[in-house]
Amino acid sequence: MSAKWPERVKLPRGRHTHAVGYAVGHSDRVTACDRNAEAGDFLPDNAPVTCPACRRTTEE
Repeated sequence: MSAKWPERVKLPRGRHTHAVGYAVGHSDRVTACDRNAEAGDFLPDNAPVTCPACRRTTEE
C-alpha cells in the first residue's frame, strides 16, 4: 500500500481493483490511473491492486 494511494475501489462495470487517493488539481478522489473514484465501491485498504496502470503508478 502506498501512502499517496491508500484506498482501494472497484469502479462500476469494472473488473479491476484500483488504488485511490487525492491528487493535485482534483477535488474528488481519483485512481492512480486518473479516473474518478467517487462512483465506485470502496474495498478494504489491504485489497490487492489489480489494475495494471495503477500498479505501475504505485510502484514508482
